[in-house]
Amino acid sequence: MAAVATMLAACGGGGSGENSAISAAETPAAAPTARAAAADPASIGSTVDKAFSDRMLELLNAARSVARNCGATTFPAAGPLVWNTQTEQAARAQAEYLQQNNLFSHTGAGGSSVGERLTTTGYVWSTVGENIAAGYTDMAAVVQGWVDSPGHCVNVMNGNFVDLGVVLVPGTSSNTYRTYWGMVLARPR
Repeated sequence: MAAVATMLAACGGGGSGENSAISAAETPAAAPTARAAAADPASIGSTVDKAFSDRMLELLNAARSVARNCGATTFPAAGPLVWNTQTEQAARAQAEYLQQNNLFSHTGAGGSSVGERLTTTGYVWSTVGENIAAGYTDMAAVVQGWVDSPGHCVNVMNGNFVDLGVVLVPGTSSNTYRTYWGMVLARPR
């Protein structure tokens, strides 16, 4: 029986490659101040069902609700995240790009960074981070993988992030991985 391969990559900077220890915030281009609306996933713009978003929020907010070590860095408990359709759209753009091109990278279509992908949705952000994963078959496993990995854990526990979008894109028989996950966390300006 072959082992299922899984991959993780985290990037707080959104364009800094696959170094899972990077957690610096990307600086946005000048844009008018606006608050991206936290939204129920059933609202316009969302492509995930409410059960998926509710369960993902439950798992990630439970992880954030207790202090934890992310490698050598200790983080206090962080406040809860809320689902945001714009962060979801940015996560979907990357996960679909990875699946369609059989890649595993934070660099997206046209060389885009997570900050550029989020800006494209109209979200005016002050800080943004991205976690990606591949090969995980369920939400609990991918969240545990992110929490167990220091670079991903830093993004999960970063109290500056308030908005969340996560997607799962199934792989095909021509892909290296059975699943491609994208997570975008952000704070509006």
